[in-house]
Amino acid sequence: MVSVKHQPHYSLISLQPNRSADWIHNKWLMAGMAGVALIIATMWAFFGIWIVFPFAGIEVGLLCYMLYRVSKNTYRTQTLSFEKDFVHIQSNHKATRPITLNRKDTHLEMSESPRDWYLPQLVLVTPDHHVPVGDFLNQTDRHQLYEEIKKMGIPAWRHHWWKH
Repeated sequence: MVSVKHQPHYSLISLQPNRSADWIHNKWLMAGMAGVALIIATMWAFFGIWIVFPFAGIEVGLLCYMLYRVSKNTYRTQTLSFEKDFVHIQSNHKATRPITLNRKDTHLEMSESPRDWYLPQLVLVTPDHHVPVGDFLNQTDRHQLYEEIKKMGIPAWRHHWWKH
């Protein structure tokens, strides 16, 4: 999701991934799947095949671990602040430090695959830095971010200029 706020002295672009389920919904899914696996394992154990219990536990454990990892990544955010002379980039992922770029030396590059086999990559580039932005966004949001950064007055180009 891309949201833009214009203030008198700066403009702010906030980025966050689309989230179809909150953590509470994921916990309900985990509990439901654990309940179903427990019922099935209990029925098999009732017929003497008790070895099903460890595999049911492993299955539920892996589901819970994967749902936790995916849910954790949906809470990532990135903020781009465009001031008169500087561009500030701040992220909440893995204790990354804020990055400040000189606005007059900054341009935006969008690299795409020839047949759209992977998502386009957006990078803010200066002579000293290459900062990827919006890595967690879907394709529509990445194109929207590209257009919003162009509206901020940052020079932008695409590696495949003939597309779209």
